[in-house]
This record gives sequence, C-alpha cells and structure tokens, in this order.
Amino acid sequence: MAINVLIGVGGTGAKIVETALMLLSAGVGPKGKVIVGLVDQDNSNGNVVRSEHLLDLLGRVRRDFDPSFNPGNAIDWSAEEGGGNPLFSIQLEPLFGEGGKAHWRPAPDNMPTLRDILRHQDMPADERALFDLLFRGDSAATGDQEQTMDLAEGYRGRAHVGAAALISAVNHDQPEFLRRLVELMKASNGGEEVRIFMAGSLFGGTGAAGFPTIARMLHKLRDGESRKEQIKGDKVRLGGTLMLPYFRFGEPPESGSNVITSAQLLPQARVALEFYQSLIQQEAVFDHLYISGWDEMFDLGYHEPGRGEQRNPPLLPELVAALAVINFFDPEQEIVPTPQPIVAARREQRAFGWDDLPANKRIKKLLYTRLGGALRFALWWFYRVEPAIDDRGVFGIKTPWLKKLAGATDWQRATPEARKNLQEYCELLLEWASAMQLFGEARLNDFDLWDTSPFRTGDHKQPTRPITLREQRAEEETLQDLTRMLRPSDPQMPPVDARRVYGDLSQEMKLGKSQGFGRLVAGVHRAAQPFRESI
Repeated sequence: MAINVLIGVGGTGAKIVETALMLLSAGVGPKGKVIVGLVDQDNSNGNVVRSEHLLDLLGRVRRDFDPSFNPGNAIDWSAEEGGGNPLFSIQLEPLFGEGGKAHWRPAPDNMPTLRDILRHQDMPADERALFDLLFRGDSAATGDQEQTMDLAEGYRGRAHVGAAALISAVNHDQPEFLRRLVELMKASNGGEEVRIFMAGSLFGGTGAAGFPTIARMLHKLRDGESRKEQIKGDKVRLGGTLMLPYFRFGEPPESGSNVITSAQLLPQARVALEFYQSLIQQEAVFDHLYISGWDEMFDLGYHEPGRGEQRNPPLLPELVAALAVINFFDPEQEIVPTPQPIVAARREQRAFGWDDLPANKRIKKLLYTRLGGALRFALWWFYRVEPAIDDRGVFGIKTPWLKKLAGATDWQRATPEARKNLQEYCELLLEWASAMQLFGEARLNDFDLWDTSPFRTGDHKQPTRPITLREQRAEEETLQDLTRMLRPSDPQMPPVDARRVYGDLSQEMKLGKSQGFGRLVAGVHRAAQPFRESI
C-alpha cells in the first residue's frame, strides 16, 4: 500500500487541499492513510487556517468512530458488500504526525524580512552587492521594495523573494519540513511506494515560489542524493497540480501598496509557464503534472493581502484540481512518468455537470455515489437527525426509526462530543457545496452537480462569508430538498426519492459491525445514497 502525501503550497494550494479533504472524507480516494501538509509564510492566512481546521475536525471525527478508540460508537469501514461504510474511512494525518501540526511556516517571527532571513548585515561586501542587485532595496518606491518587505503576510506575488526565503528556511532556519519529507521518503527503502503530490498556483507569491522550489528539492533527493539519504528513488513518485489565474480580486485600497494586482496575474503566469516547460522537459521533476484553470475569471470583488480575511470561497476550478489528487493517489493506477502536462477541459463553455469532471468512469461513479451520498447524508443529518436526537422526552428518543438505529447508544459519555463534531462537519460540507454552486452559477448557465439553494442564502458581495444555512426546515421541506439536491449523473437513473429514504430508515439494513452512535450514522448514510440495489 502506497504512502500518500499531499502538500498545499500557498493560499490556492490550501484551497485545493480543502476540496480534496471534502472528497477524501466522503470516501473518494485511496485506502489507508493520506498525510497532509500546508506551506505558507502567512501564519494566519484565512485559506490556510480554514483548511487546517477542517483537517483537525476530520481527525476528531475519525477518532469518534474508530473501533480502536471508541468501539462502542464504531463505524465498520470494511467492504460495502458486507455492510461496511466509506464515510470517514480514509485516515487523514497532519504532516508532522498524529497530534502534530500540518502547517509549516518557512520564516520565524524573528526574521520578518528577506534581509533578516539571508543575514544581510553579516554578508561580505561582494555578496551584499549581489543581494542589492537582485532584490530592490530602500532606494525603491515603497510599493516596490523587496529586501525590507514584511513577509508576515506572505510573499505578495514576488516569487523570486519567496524562493530565496524558502531555500534558506529549508536548509538553515526551519529544516524540520525537509527532514519530515525525507523521513517519509525513506519508507521506499523498504519496498513501499511513496506518492507525494503538491498543489499550488502559477500566480501569486507563496505558491509560485514554493511549488517549484520544494519540488526540485524532492526530485534531487530521489535522484542524485537518494543513496546518501537511504531513499529508493524509483519508488518515489512526484506529482502536482498548478492553477492558472482563475479569480480576480478588487484593487488594493491604497495605491502604491506592496501587493500584487489582478492586472499582473496573467503576465506573471506566462513567465511561470515558460519556466515550468523547462522544468518538465529538461529536469523531469514531475512524474505527473496537472494544469487547471478557468476561461473566465471568478470576480471576488475584495482585496486582502493576507491575514485572516484572505478567506476566498470554494470555487469550481478547485474541484477539478482536487480530482488530480484523487487520480494521482488512485491505487489502481500505475504512475508512469508523463513528459507533458495533463490538462482538463469541459464539453460546453456555459455548463458543468458530472460528465465534465476529469476522471475515469470508475472514479466518476465513486464521486457521484460517495460525494453525492455524503451531501445527501449531511442535509438529512443536519435538519432531521440531530434535531430529533435533541427532541427527547421522558422515555428517550421519540422518532421510531432513529431510536431503532441508535440501539444501545450511550448518549451521556463519548457521544456528545461526537455529535458536535459530526454536526460541524455536515455544516461545513453543505457550506462548501453551496459556495461552489453560488459562484459557479455566476459563470455558468447550468450548474448540474447539486442544488443547495432551497436551504441556504448566498451573497456574492460577501465572498469571505457568502453562505448562511437556514436554521430549520420542516419535515416536508427536507423531503423536497433531499429529492432535488443531487442532479442526476444519468437522466435515466435519478437519485433515490426522499420518501423511499424515509421508508428505508425503518427497514433492516446491512451495517456490518457498526456499533452505537456509529451504527446510526452508518444507517442514515446508507439510506441517503443516490442509488443502490438493496439496503
């Protein structure tokens, strides 16, 4: 079984990781474990914080239902044919281990500028002269200075500044990142295949700087230095997905600010593409490199150079990019080095449906059944199950099917925290899908994946917090919501009607060895599947 490592570089990389985590949580991906890391200089970047929070939440949810930690509330993650369930079946682990962190910040707080990182004051005269030649100093206008630019909010579209800072960090200041990746790559010496996948952007700062810099370091380790580091180079596979400019933001509030503007994105991407062409053809760094973007940019309408308010909504191109992650980690696919980038395209310019997702038939079916099933499960759980659990009288739960499925669940001990975590997961999944639809419809005539509009409100003018889920839905409303939520992948096979779901919840179901609260979760998830031959 391969060791799978996913690294999101920069804010865009973090957003691709976020969408990949949504797919993995639904059971779309490899069996076993995926190790997840995030690289960004901006310690409080909203995109990074959101992805790291989701990873932490999914780790807690997994433990809530893991037979090893909580056998009384376990979900059976064995084969579905025997009653097993794919929800949360893929183990997700932060880069620095269980209980550790996922986020690596290259430069520490006491080195806020490139001058500090490269120790400008200690350079010999000739090195200082070269440094001054390569990076703009105090004599440049405020908006063009690079040596003294505050890096707390990232590299601000200056990839050359970021590359210099990253190389210094990896080799001198913060070497734990490279040490951890070398440790993972050493598993190849025991015969295991190690697949490392990176996600980032061609534009911006951290992604454009970090993606090629880190990739070349890893390639060098598996190629020229593999024996010294006890790495079996032919067992290490490197992949990546790069995003072309696919969104634009408003102009900075102050002219002359030291930030990248929307007008600079395309020229910067062109230069980067020329660089990657040589990286692929001459150095063969990547076994698979995926390119994704959008023909018409999504307009976010705000500008935030960094910090917590750089919190862009989930966008459809990130779903396409995340499928590159699933493809690369697919255990049924042998990774054969490909000298040309892999590019995704859709059938019609103004429409997007299940058939437009760049995946083979098997993965497309998994996406529809498992991602679609997770969305239907989240809707039913959020509006029907969790409120019904709360609605307990003197004799306990009132709803017959819920009481039957819950069985001997202990509601007082491990279950309260598990309920809280699961409800938050359902809320985040529904908000993610809602934002993707809201902004997707602004660029498409037909968004044919799902429809969350009946149970949420959305506002394009609030891109950092665009979605509000309705607090309550009547039972009849939820039945209608569930029936219409998932657009069919095959018009001849529409999703299972909500009233059948309602009826199936009262029937005997194959739930394997699921126990307690986990049995209830597995039962609701199984009943909510888009289509099935039997319960």
